Amino acid sequence: MSKHPLTAVAAGAILTVALSASADACTRAFVNMFPGYMVSARNLDFFGPVDPSLVITPRGVKRDGGDGDNVAHWTSRYGSVAIYADNVFPMDGMNEKGLAGHTLFYMNGSQQQQDNQDKSVLESRAWLSYILDNYATVDEAVKGIQHNVRLVAKKLPVDYATDTKHIAIEDLSGDSAIIEIDNGQVHVYHDKSYRVMTNPPSYQKQLANLAKYKNADRSQIPGGLDADQRLVRASYNLKNLPQPDNKNQAQGFALSVVNSVAYPVGIPAEPDEQKVSDMYQKYSKQPQYNKGIGTYWTTVADLSHGEYHFKSTFAASQVQVNLKAINFSAGQPVTRIDDLNNYAQKGWQGDILQYAH
Repeated sequence: MSKHPLTAVAAGAILTVALSASADACTRAFVNMFPGYMVSARNLDFFGPVDPSLVITPRGVKRDGGDGDNVAHWTSRYGSVAIYADNVFPMDGMNEKGLAGHTLFYMNGSQQQQDNQDKSVLESRAWLSYILDNYATVDEAVKGIQHNVRLVAKKLPVDYATDTKHIAIEDLSGDSAIIEIDNGQVHVYHDKSYRVMTNPPSYQKQLANLAKYKNADRSQIPGGLDADQRLVRASYNLKNLPQPDNKNQAQGFALSVVNSVAYPVGIPAEPDEQKVSDMYQKYSKQPQYNKGIGTYWTTVADLSHGEYHFKSTFAASQVQVNLKAINFSAGQPVTRIDDLNNYAQKGWQGDILQYAH
């Protein structure tokens, strides 16, 4: 595995290929510049909402890292809340210690780690569970990924990609890391300055492209929806955020950044976007909610105040759970809130913990 400091990447990397749009396009942004207000936000951009559910996992739950004989096994040390795609695997969430994680679309050659052959396999459906269950900080999680497991991206028959993605994690201290597989090699970008993650090309190339805009004014910031353009624009908007006066402002400021790179629902699909949509749409169990390419939902993880918010594009409002109000003690059942994207149609508002079952 390799670790890339920002200075080396920005100074030495040169773009050699054209940056292109990603069909499964998501954005994560982390507001970590203001002590006491550590807030991340993430968009889900796809052809449908992927039937999201909120799963609440207590301590003491036994887990596995896949279906083979040599997969990792563990028992959850920390309680967490996570958004599950298709009620099958977690793709976004945070734990009770203030560590949050997000899986976004990414592909660059073989998505199976070539080293760590003597380590237990961690298949892609379990990447986020492993991180949130076992670690309290980014540093701990990075070391665990580097030394304890071998990452393997495996495709599941669901309408959201399990086999093509990378991971962003952040914690209560403001630390951040991006983890992605390039042609079988795991690269870890670990630094507080890595506040934004989008999609391909590689993060190394994304950082090199971002460096071109170091002294850009607003008129020079790209306004499109390609992955490189979203990363530049979100980074620029993060840099210019004002100091929040309270947690509500901090959460709203994080939302304003990811809103600036969101897809309006129904925006015409580019050919590569349509290709990926067609690839996964055949697995959709609720096609009536697929309304074309768009940002279908956004999460906000307030690490400083233990709140996890969910904003559906099917609603003008948003809902949330307070992790401090959840009993994560071992022996508690795993509970869930299903059909989360349709909370407005159900009349749910504000804190929705009461609907967990």
